[in-house]
Amino acid sequence: VGMESGIITFFDAGSSIFVTLYETVIGTGGDVAIRWSPNGRVIAISSGSTFVLLDTVYSGESGKHPQNNSRFFVRKVIQAGVNFASLTFSPKSEWLALTDTRTQILDIKNNCNCVRVLDQENVLSSGWSPDGSLFALVGTRDVVSIYDARVKSPSDWELLFSISFDITLNTLCWGPSIKKGLQYLAFGGDDKRATVLEIRTFERTWEEILGIPSKSNINDLDWNDKGLLCIGDDDGVVSIVDLSYLKSGRAVNEMNYNWQRQGLICTMKLTRNLGRNAITSLRWLSSNAVRNNRNLLVVGGSDGIVEIVDLPDRR
Repeated sequence: VGMESGIITFFDAGSSIFVTLYETVIGTGGDVAIRWSPNGRVIAISSGSTFVLLDTVYSGESGKHPQNNSRFFVRKVIQAGVNFASLTFSPKSEWLALTDTRTQILDIKNNCNCVRVLDQENVLSSGWSPDGSLFALVGTRDVVSIYDARVKSPSDWELLFSISFDITLNTLCWGPSIKKGLQYLAFGGDDKRATVLEIRTFERTWEEILGIPSKSNINDLDWNDKGLLCIGDDDGVVSIVDLSYLKSGRAVNEMNYNWQRQGLICTMKLTRNLGRNAITSLRWLSSNAVRNNRNLLVVGGSDGIVEIVDLPDRR
């Protein structure tokens, strides 16, 4: 859990009582982002203009590094002249995308060396599709950029789409990857609407298939492998939309209207300090880490509260 003061705290959440494992201070004066790599090996943290990469396995060499009982070892520190805006790992934990005024693709296994710089300015959110084939960027430039990331090295990526929108886009997330060449991307921002695109990679085409309204600006999105999309807004509302019908492996233009209508009506809303709290962070816990196949959602807000919500499976 990260706070604006730069305090980062790690908890053991294996039971109903949270036990503090480790606490540190990393930078001040800006937004905090924390990402655990998909393989569980490293943790990336940006706070203000400071970036730190922690190793969760390696604890240092005896006689060379100080004795460390915290289980975390600092592998890399980067200081920037401006605040970091976004960070995200690739699905296989090979690459890290780190954004300040530009987006750098860092090689995790090679001391975080930069292998590619993407020139889109004012990026606020980025991410790989779950199968690693596509990489997207959104921000205040009013453009959604999508790169073909199927090649081995990011230095060889090609820009697949550059899609213009007349709004600031604060966040994006990818839907589950079910079929090669068919991906779904959701994004939202200051237009009080979550937009879902269907991307047909082999045809090099895209289509806007859904627009999900919100009563205020959208700050964060997350989409789990069951097809549940959660939307967090400025009014303290979390909306959960069931888009599992998109996991059929068929393009939307091959479906009947009832399938699409089902996705729009299967909605649940959660509120916390309505009108006095902005939902700033949402994260589904991985189904691999959750017992009994439950839907656990972590919700953080400007009210300083982090809660884990157990959502019933409605199907």
